[in-house]
Amino acid sequence: MPDQLAGKLMVVDDDAELRFILRPHMHAAGFEVLEATEGAEAVKMATQHQPDLIIMDIGLPVMDGITAARVLKADEKTQDIPIIMLTGRSSTEDVIRGLEAGAQEYVLKPFEVAELMARVQTVHRMSTATKALDRINTELEAQVDVKKKRLQQLYDFMRELNRASTRDRILDLTIDSVRDMTGARRLSLLLVNDTGQKLTCVRAVGIDPALAERIAIRSVEGIAGKVFQSGKTLAAKTYGTSSQSEQDYDRDAFVCTPLVSTSLETQGNVIGVLNATDKENDTLFADEEIECIRSVADATAIALDNVTRQRHMQQSVRILLRTVGHLAEFRDEETTHHLERVSRLSRILATELAKDGPYASQVTGEFVDSLVQAAPMHDIGKVGVPDDILTKPGKLSDEEFQIMKTHTDIGRRVLSQALDPAYPVPLLQMCIDISYCHHERYDGRGYPRRIAGQEIPLAARIIALVDAYDAITSQRRYKDARSHGEAVEIVRDEANAHFDAVLVDAFLRCHDRFNEVRVRYSETPEPVPA
Repeated sequence: MPDQLAGKLMVVDDDAELRFILRPHMHAAGFEVLEATEGAEAVKMATQHQPDLIIMDIGLPVMDGITAARVLKADEKTQDIPIIMLTGRSSTEDVIRGLEAGAQEYVLKPFEVAELMARVQTVHRMSTATKALDRINTELEAQVDVKKKRLQQLYDFMRELNRASTRDRILDLTIDSVRDMTGARRLSLLLVNDTGQKLTCVRAVGIDPALAERIAIRSVEGIAGKVFQSGKTLAAKTYGTSSQSEQDYDRDAFVCTPLVSTSLETQGNVIGVLNATDKENDTLFADEEIECIRSVADATAIALDNVTRQRHMQQSVRILLRTVGHLAEFRDEETTHHLERVSRLSRILATELAKDGPYASQVTGEFVDSLVQAAPMHDIGKVGVPDDILTKPGKLSDEEFQIMKTHTDIGRRVLSQALDPAYPVPLLQMCIDISYCHHERYDGRGYPRRIAGQEIPLAARIIALVDAYDAITSQRRYKDARSHGEAVEIVRDEANAHFDAVLVDAFLRCHDRFNEVRVRYSETPEPVPA
């Protein structure tokens, strides 16, 4: 008998002499042999022992072979077991019945044992090949499912990354995605500090938070330092000893294997290192998982770089606004506190709008902050208006007024030169909207374009009301200041004419705070009413 079994075979026949003759031949061919004498017994044994092949006589007592074959083929546990039918009947009808019942082969009695063994070997090989193919197909389907899942996870990550507008959101998405894609239980994301000398841990999973905050690795030391300096990916697939000591963590974020450590690189600059280790079920990182980590790191680096550039751009714009915003004001000594009042009044009105109403969802905290920073730019275009018109003590002539009106377009053109289509800055765009549109009227009778209603940017509509209130309550060379109460009535009367009625309603709810700002930042200070 061969050292290794070829399989398990069941002979079902009520002829004991036939079973006796077949048994040694089957053993010699390497099969373990099971025996049954009737159909019901064969079904029970097949279900229990799962033979690789069944040789079964048709003419069995109690349950015949045809019926037994049908029962076996109807059960998903035994339906794939090949059957060779034995019979002394040679009619075509009997052969067809046997094959229809599910038999793979049909052997007539009497037969040569050698012929039967040849049939057995052929059917067994076909069955083994079919099982192997099914197993391969199942494995391939599982692999395809895994790849599809990872691709979907990568797609979801990229989609959310495109929506992320803050550094913290990007870092959280990165760690969560790598953990979900690979099953890694310990991850760290380290970014280089401003000096380029240290890698500090900005996100970690599987490490005590207090310890993670103290991780600061020299950018030339350890695994992370090597990856940072080379800009490559290190994948250690062998198993090593995991260390939990603080000393090891202080030296490197991960000191056990298998691990994947990959650089975050953008435009030729390495900005950090992403580490993953300690997989679920203590398995190795597959090549596909390493590629996923690499893809996530690449996308994260680009996103972080974009956020950094936008933050620098925003900061530059803020500095510019603070510097440039007072240029027009310096030319007119009467408006020393005008920009301060407009900024503060715009915050009051925008904050009131954010509480409820149709603009509540639009007036976010970011919108309010940007509005306050952009408000001083509303009259920046006046730098292009001649002094004799800008500082004229009396009423302007029609021709002079036409020149004064050009300050809206001058402001738009000056500020638009700072726009970079590759790196749009919402704050700068708001400055342009305000400068260009704050003299438009809600009813469409304003200037310079005579647009109306929702065509006028919301920020410009807010500044239009705020600027008008301040103009009404401020003294100028050509007019006296009017009282807060008069200003309130004028604004109320101009709802849906000069001003958006929704903004007027919000103003009426908070006008007392307008008065407080008016008094506190007046050009001629007066005591705040008790």
